[in-house]
Amino acid sequence: MAQKVNLIREKAIIIQEKNSIIQEKVNLIREIVNIAREKTNIIREKVNMVQEKTKIVREKEKDIILQEKDVMILEKDVMLQEKDVVLQEKYSMLQEKDTIIQEKDVMIQEKDVMIQEKDKEIQKI
Repeated sequence: MAQKVNLIREKAIIIQEKNSIIQEKVNLIREIVNIAREKTNIIREKVNMVQEKTKIVREKEKDIILQEKDVMILEKDVMLQEKDVVLQEKYSMLQEKDTIIQEKDVMIQEKDVMIQEKDKEIQKI
């Protein structure tokens, strides 16, 4: 009977040791869970940072597009200025032609006067 009691006591000690080991295991699992949570938080932060970086890249792309459009506008302005120069040259040519036409009109009037004089001379005869 005493031997049975000793065996039961030894069994109880072993069970207590087992429970201690189980408790240590539970504590380790809790630490693992906490580390996993921290890791999840870090991953979330990384995802947020990547999203912010993506936004910044998109904004930079928009800036580049705006700069390209600014260049296009400047090129169009240069083309318009060139067209203005051509138009001014054409206008100058038109003015010259108009002056020549006026001179021709004067010549025609002079010829008309000469013709009238000749007509008068012819009528006298």
